[in-house]
Amino acid sequence: AFTPAFVHIPNSDPIQIGQTVCVRVVVPAAPERNSITFTPLVGMPWDSVLLDMVGATTNISVPVDLKPIADFRNTLRDSTHVYEADVLLRDVDVYTPRGFIEFREAKWNPESGLQPMPYEPEAIFIGESLGVSVEDVDATSPYSLKRHLDLPLCTEPDAEGRWMSADALPFDVSELPPPDNHNMVWLPYSCRLRHISYTDAVQCMAARYPLMHWYGDSNIRRSLKKLVTLGQWCTSEEDLQTRSCLCEDYHESNFTRFNPGYRQLVID
Repeated sequence: AFTPAFVHIPNSDPIQIGQTVCVRVVVPAAPERNSITFTPLVGMPWDSVLLDMVGATTNISVPVDLKPIADFRNTLRDSTHVYEADVLLRDVDVYTPRGFIEFREAKWNPESGLQPMPYEPEAIFIGESLGVSVEDVDATSPYSLKRHLDLPLCTEPDAEGRWMSADALPFDVSELPPPDNHNMVWLPYSCRLRHISYTDAVQCMAARYPLMHWYGDSNIRRSLKKLVTLGQWCTSEEDLQTRSCLCEDYHESNFTRFNPGYRQLVID
């Protein structure tokens, strides 16, 4: 009988903010295979597994960077493969695994003229009681949400952080940039973001950088539209669901200065 892959957490006792939990995924050998022509790249695993630890309240999703354990059987095609990772959890919540197998038996690697395999993700069995609780006993952790507003303002654009539900914040969401379309907010771990109006942002850029060269795709173009209209472009709930706001704004007649056919545009 076919045995599905499953997740195993050796020790699911509660941990403190900033501690790690060991997470393993066991992928039993498939009883049948269609081909033996697929092989992984050197040093890469046979199976492509995507797994996150997801917070029940905050909806924080922490990627699990799975690696094959040090066992020669992980190098064999017809063997059970075991992957594991130590996952750093830095927010109070109860985290459960969530994920799937993209491909088995190196079918993610269609080299040597092979045809790509259909993308048919395979479910991973996850027990109902499987999870780990993260606690903040004395609120002294630098990652504590209760202390987030005490962090210095961010000065770099690439601060490490996490997306979380705005409903789970222990402070007023108006202290942060507005939530996205899914009511999620971005919180860096070592600094904080603050809300800046479009008017203030444009005035700041005009004073500090009177001439800027922008290179990019349609995503950059839509960001510029939002700036030059001081936030008025694609504002209503109805507009946010249109193709023009999401991905295809090529033919908006009221934005001739953003002509997508031009290789160079001057925008003031």
